[in-house]
Amino acid sequence: MSSGLQGSLMVDVAGTWLTSEDRQFLRQPEVGGLIIFARNIEHPRQVRELSAAIRAVRPDLLLAVDQEGGRVQRLRQGFVRLPPMRAIADKP
Repeated sequence: MSSGLQGSLMVDVAGTWLTSEDRQFLRQPEVGGLIIFARNIEHPRQVRELSAAIRAVRPDLLLAVDQEGGRVQRLRQGFVRLPPMRAIADKP
């Protein structure tokens, strides 16, 4: 990776836990954040454990979830369900 991109990349991982390759990749200075998708989520405790593992590698990373509300609910069972963003925007 180019050092001119330091901290500018949002990346993802393939599984529900970090592999040694994931850890090595997340240590790259170009990586500034990680986004969690449905394939990374089993249940709330597992998400906490995955988040802790990520923080152990890089406490400074921005962690995000593809959680748009409405039909796009990656965090489901055990999490608060968000309404569609349009419904929030339309409220007076």
